[in-house]
Amino acid sequence: MNVWFRTIPAIALSTLVSFSSPTAKELEKNLPIHPPLSHSSIEPLQNHPSGIRVFCTIETRCDLDEFVRKTGVCAFFVIKGRTTRIEEYRGTDTCEKGKNGPYKLYGIASMAKSLTSTLVGQVLAERYHLRTREQFERIMTRKLGSFLTLPHRMKLADGYAQVSMDDLLSMRSNIQWRESGSPWLLSDEVYYQDQVRVPPRKQNLIGFASRYRLARQPRSQFNYSALDVAMAIAVVKDLSPARPPLKQFERGIWAMIGAAHEASWNVDIDGDPSGPCCFRARIDDLARFGRFALEKGHGNGVPAAWFDLATAPLKDRFHGLDNESDPADPSCELGYGYYWWLRRDRPDYFAFGRFGQFIHVYPEDDVVIVQLSDWRTVPADKHVRCITLKSHDAIVRRLRS
Repeated sequence: MNVWFRTIPAIALSTLVSFSSPTAKELEKNLPIHPPLSHSSIEPLQNHPSGIRVFCTIETRCDLDEFVRKTGVCAFFVIKGRTTRIEEYRGTDTCEKGKNGPYKLYGIASMAKSLTSTLVGQVLAERYHLRTREQFERIMTRKLGSFLTLPHRMKLADGYAQVSMDDLLSMRSNIQWRESGSPWLLSDEVYYQDQVRVPPRKQNLIGFASRYRLARQPRSQFNYSALDVAMAIAVVKDLSPARPPLKQFERGIWAMIGAAHEASWNVDIDGDPSGPCCFRARIDDLARFGRFALEKGHGNGVPAAWFDLATAPLKDRFHGLDNESDPADPSCELGYGYYWWLRRDRPDYFAFGRFGQFIHVYPEDDVVIVQLSDWRTVPADKHVRCITLKSHDAIVRRLRS
């Protein structure tokens, strides 16, 4: 029987247990991530370009303000180099509670996956002294079991221990996982939230992941999976036992980007971050992360070779993503790298979160676009993601002049 058929009774039973069993003090849903003592500078808004024409439909042009209204944008932040060129906030309490603006801690959904990717690159480089793309490529062929402690390897022997790192970070693990379902209780992701992510948490990640087995279908089929990303955090933990993943991120990636503010990350029962989602940060620090990726790690901590590999638009990374692409426009044919979204025959790439969250990196134009939206608040066009990508392209072209 597939695991997701057990979701409904399992959730019901676990709810009863949570009210009847004494537990240790529950951790907060999110734990803080402190900024470094000094931060990297982003120059304030300068030379805001006038007359920016973007897209409100696949073919229809409109001005940027109309795009912001029609696509439920809460915050829009664009840097070229280290200078802010566009900064706009919607004057309503959208994108969760609280007024939109530079001081708001925005809740980040699946864009957190790209943070997790970068953390994996940092830890692999440190543990195995990796510097070149060839070195990374070789180690990515290894099975997860070779990175895990013996108890974890044994517990996951029929599932994740047999998955290669490359397949894990490409969401091609071949693990039986149903990210979404109808009704919603048939979603493994809902089960993951109930059991691992949301207080009162019922079990740790390894115990939860041990329920999931390899599928019988052909290997390396793309299957969007929160559990694949969560397991990447488990690898980080076992490779760096002296420093928990959250501290590893705080003293590693968050310090390397020169974050200016405190952030937070949803944690599991062991205090480890939920790799697939649930990060909170100010918009300028999200831009700093995008800048860090654009500069391929600033030559500090995460080798440039990692970003080259993680974001390379390789041909096989576009296989099986027809449901994620939009045939309405050729520029919206998507692929998937190491927890980064790719575009066919293009050098740009982006982190994406539900309802319209983007960190869009344009290496050749030295531009990072951070867009935080809530598509639920507007009658969003069915092509809204493609429209957004085309609009970002239009902004980048305008900034060239």
